[in-house]
Amino acid sequence: MSSGDFRQSARPASGCVLPVALAFLVNLLSGVVCAAQVTAIPSDQHLASSAVQERSQQQWLAELGPDRRAVAADPDSAQAWLSLGRALHALGNSPAAEQAIDDALRRDPEMSDALVAKGSLLADEEKWSEAAQLFRRAIAVSPRSSAAHLWLGDMLLRGGDFTGADRELATVLQFDPQDSGAWRGKGLVALEKGDFAGAASDFRQALTIRPDNIDAEEGLAHALSAEHKWPLAAQVLQRVLAARPDSAADAAALGTALERIGDRSAAQKQLARAGELSDRQLILLRAEGDNNWGVELRTKGQSAAAASAFRRAIQEDPGFCEAHDNLGTVLWIEQNPNAAMPEFNAAVHCDPRLASARNNLGMTLLEIRHDLPAAIAQFRAAVDLQPGFALAHLNLAKALAAGREFSAAEPEFRYAIALDPGMASAHVGLGLVLAAEKGMLSAEARAELMEGLHLDPALRGIVPSSYLAQLQ
Repeated sequence: MSSGDFRQSARPASGCVLPVALAFLVNLLSGVVCAAQVTAIPSDQHLASSAVQERSQQQWLAELGPDRRAVAADPDSAQAWLSLGRALHALGNSPAAEQAIDDALRRDPEMSDALVAKGSLLADEEKWSEAAQLFRRAIAVSPRSSAAHLWLGDMLLRGGDFTGADRELATVLQFDPQDSGAWRGKGLVALEKGDFAGAASDFRQALTIRPDNIDAEEGLAHALSAEHKWPLAAQVLQRVLAARPDSAADAAALGTALERIGDRSAAQKQLARAGELSDRQLILLRAEGDNNWGVELRTKGQSAAAASAFRRAIQEDPGFCEAHDNLGTVLWIEQNPNAAMPEFNAAVHCDPRLASARNNLGMTLLEIRHDLPAAIAQFRAAVDLQPGFALAHLNLAKALAAGREFSAAEPEFRYAIALDPGMASAHVGLGLVLAAEKGMLSAEARAELMEGLHLDPALRGIVPSSYLAQLQ
């Protein structure tokens, strides 16, 4: 489940009674994550992402509360809505981000930065032509917008309009000769046009500006290979493979380069490795297909069929972390936490950075072992890995509150509300924590409780009667 709602908790009714020490919130934790985890082959990184210095996720999260307050203070401000949308987008909440950016454009349809932001959301969805229209509108308003020209060049490149892409990228470089993404885009255009020497020069320029631009380094390797500069190509490909050891295409390219320079033994090893990786990728594609089918079945409420699909994915690829997490989620929904826990454990073991599995493992630790400290550790790991994970913030807040760590719980409730203002249980939880901290129902605590109960009246059952009386 994704609502973070007490009443709709996916926690199975196993009959276990949690100790009194876990009273007041833990027995009503929100449950495991049921958001779809469709695995797909990632597309190439956008050119714009190479040129933008992003804030950290923690910085975006810290700005989210002030952004929401700015919108509340001046709901007619297009800039306030745009700032909120950008923060939500950076934190991975694309639907809410799109809604906020649309709110900005309703207030100012010609706001260039908002047009670029909306276009970038469409680009994430691979809607190249729709995104390109927005970037063109942004350029019409602000002809010197490097970001709009760079994004438009990216969209034209993906759409096969290399002449148009080259024109836009050249415009970017007129404004900012140090834009690594634009130089990389120029290199890709030159490759498509057969100008291999020009492509190599462009990729080198991108790497001079940003030495860690592995996409530009890969492009350079292709250009050098096309020029038959095999020794240099082999050197570059070795660096690319050090960063991307599972790339079958790059391993094959390195094998070819080594063969051309006479190192047949090393070439055979690389070509054999390329074959193994290619076979592995076919296995992964089959497993991903079963996993994605399982997600669709789960969305339709067909839990048993979904579990079978996830098991097939795991059989094909035992190290498929998301499939383990998805299977565990289905088993949790079917009220079988003992079977879910090994799947969540397996997901965390094979990918310690999978935030949803960390959150879900925390839930099973509470359900099966009643281990509050271990659960808190998993929830903390989840929010550290994915600061925009509202449900994990909520679960962490509730667990901390259950352990009477009220001062630590308060900011987690606030993060959850900033990420999802409609999360009723977060408002109620914050109200209860504020009251517990001060030993009384303050004005803010009262306001939070009233908001939570307005969003979900069924939560009245967890609010002490003495507080309810003061809300009348």
